[in-house]
Amino acid sequence: MSNYPSAMNDFKRARGRAALRKLLARLGGSREDDLLRFDEVRKMLGGVSQLPRGLHEIPLDAIVGSVGRYEDFNRQFLPRQASQGGRWARVRLAVEGQGLPPIEVYKLGGIYFVLDGHHRVSVAREVGAKTIEAFVTEVPTAVAVSPQDDIEDLILKAELHNFTQDTQLAQTRPDVDFRVTIPGRINELREHIAVHRYYMGIEQQREVPLEESATHWADEVYVPAVHTIRQLGLLRDFPQRTEADMYLWLMKHRAELEKELGWSLGASEAAAHAWNRLEGSPRRFGARVRRWLSTWLPLAAPPLPTEWRLEREDLEAGQSLFPRLLVPLSGDDASWTALDVALQVARHEHSELRGVHVLPDGQANTAEVDRLRAEFERRVAAAGLRGSLVVEKGNIHRRVEVRSHWSDLVVLHLKHPPGPRVFARLLSGLRTFLQRSPRPVLVVPAPTALQHALLAYDGSRKARQALYLAAYLAQRWRIKLTVLTSFEGSVRPTLSQTGAKNYLLGRGIYAEYVQRRGQAAQMILDVAAERGCDFVLMGGYAQSGLVEVMRGSNLDVVLREYRGAVWVCN
Repeated sequence: MSNYPSAMNDFKRARGRAALRKLLARLGGSREDDLLRFDEVRKMLGGVSQLPRGLHEIPLDAIVGSVGRYEDFNRQFLPRQASQGGRWARVRLAVEGQGLPPIEVYKLGGIYFVLDGHHRVSVAREVGAKTIEAFVTEVPTAVAVSPQDDIEDLILKAELHNFTQDTQLAQTRPDVDFRVTIPGRINELREHIAVHRYYMGIEQQREVPLEESATHWADEVYVPAVHTIRQLGLLRDFPQRTEADMYLWLMKHRAELEKELGWSLGASEAAAHAWNRLEGSPRRFGARVRRWLSTWLPLAAPPLPTEWRLEREDLEAGQSLFPRLLVPLSGDDASWTALDVALQVARHEHSELRGVHVLPDGQANTAEVDRLRAEFERRVAAAGLRGSLVVEKGNIHRRVEVRSHWSDLVVLHLKHPPGPRVFARLLSGLRTFLQRSPRPVLVVPAPTALQHALLAYDGSRKARQALYLAAYLAQRWRIKLTVLTSFEGSVRPTLSQTGAKNYLLGRGIYAEYVQRRGQAAQMILDVAAERGCDFVLMGGYAQSGLVEVMRGSNLDVVLREYRGAVWVCN
């Protein structure tokens, strides 16, 4: 026993390290320093049968649990109790003498739990051994576990296994990832499936099996939402979370937005709103700089998710460019005219109508609002379309601008076009709205059939947006198209019109092309009258601020004097 004091010193050092690790774990609010409890884990993972596997050499690092002595040692099998000193020291001396007999362990997946031999494992790790002999009894489980898993990891894995087995998603959608990072959150996915199953049953008028509803939910709701999350890179700011975590947050975010706006929203709309909030964070500063530089240099930069882009080569069959229309309603004849034109657009695009009635601050006339809502619903239902009307208070142009972010096209009745004088233009609410609107705006002064468009094209960026829209309408709506290029200087061949012609012909679109010398706005009015065009497609205001207010613009003149609709592309 001459080496016994040395062995006791080794024990004290090992116990000191155990005490330090326990303190650090407590300061960090973690239980990761504790051994896993065999009965708790077996119950959690569903292990029942026991299969003797005989004597094996097993890795010491894979021994992470205990049967009954989980308070005496930590996860690294460092001793925690002072009373263990004598036994620990004798085992330490035995290592240098006759060696250690095999221990006894249970195996669940890739981890082991000590039944007999805790001190032998502790000493073996202390002297730097990598493996130890053990009589192994395996408890089979379908859940894959590893030595790196703590109790929270095991809970999550068990919950995920039970979820995918109960819903049969493990078999029907084995490649879809449903992992969450917070215990218990998997039950929220169960609730989503239950709601989906309920509405499937109502729609199909039958009892829908859980397995069928879960698969349908995964295909129609979960996977498309995850696709959007990936497209927008929403997880970049949350590297410790999973796609399922982000999906659940997104659905909650969507519910909050729907309550705030009074509209039903898609997951893509909620995701775009979340993206824009994240884009404002300091961590995204570099991305914003790259996007700004891409407007001047040939750099690849993704467009904003809520940016309206007309040149969508990725539109699949059955998809439309304007699935959500925003129509402000005042209740007078002009606004009902705008709604009727919006209904025409909606029939072509299979759109959802989103009406908004903005009240000035003060007491609302409930009877008048009820009549407005009833008439809106009557007209939408008569057209066989979907729609809803919300009522709110505030500045009409500001409230419509805010809600335009949630739509693809604003259909606006024209009552007060920008005036011819500087002061009138400066105070024009319509002009301000058109400058600030993130979406194209269809301005409607009178009923129109939207059958023959005049495209005012000068090659500018906003005019190119109008060109893309003209091509879309010609292909999808089969409208007649006339393209006008005007010159205020000498008449000369124009690259602008040639570019437009090549673009349209490349898509199999035939149009009538007109070149005129003269002031652009007057040429637009003249050609529209000559050719019988019932609406004009043109770019929005070319300049911002006081410069264009002082000078006026072609758009101001067209809005004042043209009696057909004007489709303004920003």
